[in-house]
Amino acid sequence: MYSIFIIDDHVAVRQGYTLLIQREADMQVCGETATADEALRLVADCKPDIVVLDISLQGSVDGVDLLRRLHAELPDLAVLVVSGHDEMVYAKRVLQLGARGYVMKGDALAFLQALRQVAEGHTYISAHAGGDETHA
Repeated sequence: MYSIFIIDDHVAVRQGYTLLIQREADMQVCGETATADEALRLVADCKPDIVVLDISLQGSVDGVDLLRRLHAELPDLAVLVVSGHDEMVYAKRVLQLGARGYVMKGDALAFLQALRQVAEGHTYISAHAGGDETHA
């Protein structure tokens, strides 16, 4: 069973991800938050297999900065970045910072496929993120 922690500043998005994940027999949501500061504390407590991280968080710490901090504190943590930004630049940047995947928001099929690929130790970049689907 893969445990997943969701970080997104929109409650409706967090609820949507939770609904998608709950339908999967081998996945569960262990926690969620809207803020980077709370995320650092809760992720350390929850010890998830995967963190789903929105790249555009509100507040003084955005998703890219939070990814840096998470990777520094928990280098083995699998992070799947989700974004509404349809730019390959972001995907390459977050992968260089330690994320294991990048998927566009709103693509439920790609989201679940990305979670599975990342959980299995692969890298995932959806075709909608500006390139071909990648599974390394």
